[in-house]
Amino acid sequence: MIHLVSQGCSANMSEGEQIAGLLAGNNFEFEAVVLNICTVKGDSSALKAVRNAKKDHPEIPMLVTGCVTSELIAALRKIDQKISVASTHAVERIPSILKKMMDGETVLDLQKEHSPKLGLPKIRKNPIVGIVSIAEGCMDACSFCSTRMVKGRLQSYAPEQIVKEAKMLVEDGCKEIWLTAQDASCYGFDLGTDLAELVKQILEKAKGDYRIRMGMGNPRHTLNYAEKLVEVYKDERVFKFLHLPVQSGSDKILQAMKRKHSVSDYKKLVDYFYSQFGDFAISTDIIVGFPGEAEEDFQKSLDLVKWSRPTGCNRTRFVPRKGTVAAALPSQIPSVEKYRRSAELTKVFTESALRSNSEYIGKELSILIDECGKRESWIGRANNYKPVAVRGQYRIGDRICAEIKSAEPFALIGEEICLTR
Repeated sequence: MIHLVSQGCSANMSEGEQIAGLLAGNNFEFEAVVLNICTVKGDSSALKAVRNAKKDHPEIPMLVTGCVTSELIAALRKIDQKISVASTHAVERIPSILKKMMDGETVLDLQKEHSPKLGLPKIRKNPIVGIVSIAEGCMDACSFCSTRMVKGRLQSYAPEQIVKEAKMLVEDGCKEIWLTAQDASCYGFDLGTDLAELVKQILEKAKGDYRIRMGMGNPRHTLNYAEKLVEVYKDERVFKFLHLPVQSGSDKILQAMKRKHSVSDYKKLVDYFYSQFGDFAISTDIIVGFPGEAEEDFQKSLDLVKWSRPTGCNRTRFVPRKGTVAAALPSQIPSVEKYRRSAELTKVFTESALRSNSEYIGKELSILIDECGKRESWIGRANNYKPVAVRGQYRIGDRICAEIKSAEPFALIGEEICLTR
C-alpha cells in the first residue's frame, strides 16, 4: 500500500494525481509513504506533514517530493536520515524510486531533466475537474520566491499536446478544465504564442459543456495580450475569473520584491476586465511584512484591496527563504508585527468580500456543482467561479439555477430554482 499525500497549488495537485496514476499501474507489494509537498510559503507545513506521517507510520519508508529546496532537505535529514527525496521533475521516476527504496536504498533524486507533464496516467481527485499543466518554471526572479530555484526558467509545453489532453479530459466527463502553471500568464512566450491563443485552440477543438479556469498570472505579462484575453473570455465556456497576484499596494515594496509591475499596471487590468464584463471576478495575493514595509506601505495594500474588491485574497506573512535576495535585506519586520498586519488585512478583505457578495442577494445564477460542502451542503461554481453553497439531493456535475438568499465573505448561499442534468 502506498500512502500518497499532496499539498499546495493546483500544479502540485495535478502532479499528485499523476503520481497516483503511475503507482496504480504498478503492482507494489510493499508499504510506503509519498509526500508531494509545497514550500512556497515556507517549510513549516511540509515539515509538519512529514512529522505527522512519521508518527502515523514510524517504520515505513518515506519519499518526499514536490517543491523541494536544499534548506528543506537539511531539515528532513534532522528528522530521519533515511527519508528519500525527489525533485518536482521526478514525477515519471517515482515508481522506480520506490522500488529502489524497497531494496533498502535511501534515494536522493534531484535531476532537473524532465518530460512535459502531459499524457501521463492520472487518478483524478475530483471526477469532473481536469487539471492540465501548461508550463514549468517562470520568467521572473522575485526577490522573495524560491519557486524559480526549484522549477527553473519557463518551459512552455506544446499547444497541440495541451489541446489533446484537454480534449481527452472533456471526453472523459470533465466539466472544469484548469490550466495551471507557476505563472500561466507567460505561457507560450518562449514558443511565440500566448495563453489567449492556447485557450482559443482548446475551445475550437474540445466540444461540449465545460468551463475553462485560467491559472494565476502576473500583471506585467497579462498586460501584453489583455485584449486577446477579453475575446476568449466572451465564450461562455470560460470562467469570468482571473487570478492576478499584485503582492503589495506600494510601488516601493514592489520594486524591492523585483515584481516588475506597478500598482498602476494592476489597477489598469482590474479596471479593464471589470469594464468589459458586468460580473467579472478577480482574485489576488498580498504579502505583508516584507522587509522595509513601512506602515504607509501596508496601508496602501489595504486601500488597494478595498478598491479592487477581489473575490479571493491569498494573504501571506513574509517568510525569509534561504538563498533568496529578500532573506538578506535589511529592515526585517518583527513576527508580532507581521501577525498584526496579517490580521488587519484579513479583516479588511473579509469585510470587502462580504459587501461585494451581498450585492448578489436576490439574483439568479447558473451554477455547476463541483464539490461537497460543509454542513450537508454542496458547492457550485457560478460563471465567474464564485462559490455558491446549496442544500439538496445533488451529485457532482449537476448544473442548477439558484437564487442567492444570503452571503458570506467566502461564499454565496443559494436555493435551487431548477435542476438540469
